[in-house]
Amino acid sequence: MRVLFAILVVLSTVLPAAAAGRSVTYYLDGARIEGEAASVKGYCEVSLPGSLVPGSFRVKPLDGASVLRVEIEPARANPKAEKESRELTERRRGLEDRLKALEVREDIFKAAAKSQSSKAPRRTKNNPEPMETIKKGTEFAVTQLEDVYRARRKAEEGLKAVDARLATLKKEGGIGGSVARIWLAGKGKAVYSYLSNSAGWTPFYDFRLDGSGKAGVTLRALLPASERIPVAVVPLRLAEAAPGDKSISVAEPLMTVARYTIDVEREEALRVPQGGVSFTVRNTSGERLVAGEGACYLQGEYLGRFRFDGCLPGEARELSVGHKVE
Repeated sequence: MRVLFAILVVLSTVLPAAAAGRSVTYYLDGARIEGEAASVKGYCEVSLPGSLVPGSFRVKPLDGASVLRVEIEPARANPKAEKESRELTERRRGLEDRLKALEVREDIFKAAAKSQSSKAPRRTKNNPEPMETIKKGTEFAVTQLEDVYRARRKAEEGLKAVDARLATLKKEGGIGGSVARIWLAGKGKAVYSYLSNSAGWTPFYDFRLDGSGKAGVTLRALLPASERIPVAVVPLRLAEAAPGDKSISVAEPLMTVARYTIDVEREEALRVPQGGVSFTVRNTSGERLVAGEGACYLQGEYLGRFRFDGCLPGEARELSVGHKVE
């Protein structure tokens, strides 16, 4: 009983310590995670996700300790999760094969429909109504094409569902994850960090127009998940980033990151029942506005959302909100 109690004490000391002081810096396509690990008898472990960028794990000693050795080993996955992952992977292969077969069928029936529609009607003894025969042949080919499109849509939806479940298993079931085993000399802590190529943050812009020739632009941070730990964002991709890049602390989802005032060179109302606007802005902020999502307000009225492709300093960008009724 005493031995069991001692083991529980050690586990409760080592494992939670690896998550102490954890913080996340989000990039546009990933994140940098940093935390503190306290050693017990010179040893500690850090759980790493399957989204770990290879070669990005770092350990820095604190409090006079020194790092003796670091080993990264595959984590032991949940057996049920492993089994489900294998089944889903096999189902994914089957759906991919199905899509390839449907692509071949689509080409066949497209060619058949084209062949039928381009035939010259010729009345013969065996074909007294050539136009009716051509019509039936064309309708049959088109019907088969519709079946192909329905089957392809179903297979594509199945692929999305499989990929979503695999991603969940990878995150929650330990699939593809690993464990960093760290040996330290001396009593103390170590700071660890690593890069993850999981979802990054999304820039969200509010464009506010008032007919003055200027637009107020508010940049907000749309985070991939609700975090209860310190979070910061960097408006760069991982491949563009470097040590010392300026990060912006974010205390809550959709928190304001920056505000700009830029020129509006053209503003035209759209003739649609619910109203809309087409406008051209020039980035006179002196800052690079990275790609993300956006929303437009005209005289305070919300008009809708749109995809914003980004804008370099001095560059002009045409934007439109509101759709014509077909």
